[in-house]
Amino acid sequence: MIVALVSDPYLRTLVEHAVRPDEDVVFDAALASSALEWGFPRLVVQEQAPSQSISAVRSHVPVLLLDRDMVRGWEMDRRGGDVLAPRVEYLSARVRGLIDERGNGVSWVDKTLADLGKAAGAPLVGPLRAFARRVLEFPTHYYDLHAMAQTCHLSRGALKARFRRGGLESPYTYLRWFRMMAVAYLLADREVTVAQAAHRLGFTSDGDLCRSMVSLTGFTPTEVRTVRGWNRLLIAFAWTYLTGPSLDAWKGLDELFPERAA
Repeated sequence: MIVALVSDPYLRTLVEHAVRPDEDVVFDAALASSALEWGFPRLVVQEQAPSQSISAVRSHVPVLLLDRDMVRGWEMDRRGGDVLAPRVEYLSARVRGLIDERGNGVSWVDKTLADLGKAAGAPLVGPLRAFARRVLEFPTHYYDLHAMAQTCHLSRGALKARFRRGGLESPYTYLRWFRMMAVAYLLADREVTVAQAAHRLGFTSDGDLCRSMVSLTGFTPTEVRTVRGWNRLLIAFAWTYLTGPSLDAWKGLDELFPERAA
């Protein structure tokens, strides 16, 4: 997830087309504040000094400063090149390079998606990665299907119908499992209490978190704190919901998330 504190419409366009196809880019100021406080963004892109904006809320998130002067310099580079690449494509690629350079590298979400692919015996397909990444990176926003349906430009009923026609479990089942993986990630830090994890991820209480986890996964918060418990959680999910037929069905959802076309 990229938090973009950018008001310039043209810079917004470049950022939107520079991010990974499977991740969110957050422009809305209120949602950006929530993402920085409760989510796991890999980078903040902004037009002003970090001390002057809400990006200071989470100081460990790296910041990329972007402005029109920088873009104008890239424009001169493009015009002086041997091959005149399409304007937005070229400039977006320059922004993408800076995002990847400044970002947090391989995050816990990246590692989780890779581990799920290993447990499933095959890399996760694009729509599944996009669904999982969004929930893992911003679990308090994707606490039910309303936000996910909005991201997919669908109603909740239409989103459920897409999964049902593909022979998949309800999207809410997948969403709840990925939220539990976020819980397990926080609890891997032994100094984080169950109550703190519940507050951090939008559960009403530690009891609510415990009941939700046990009823869905069969594991307790104490069990998933360990490396063994984490691995068992991922394997249980993969062996149940990432079977060969399920992965094939996810491939049929290749248009679930609208593409960002330059």
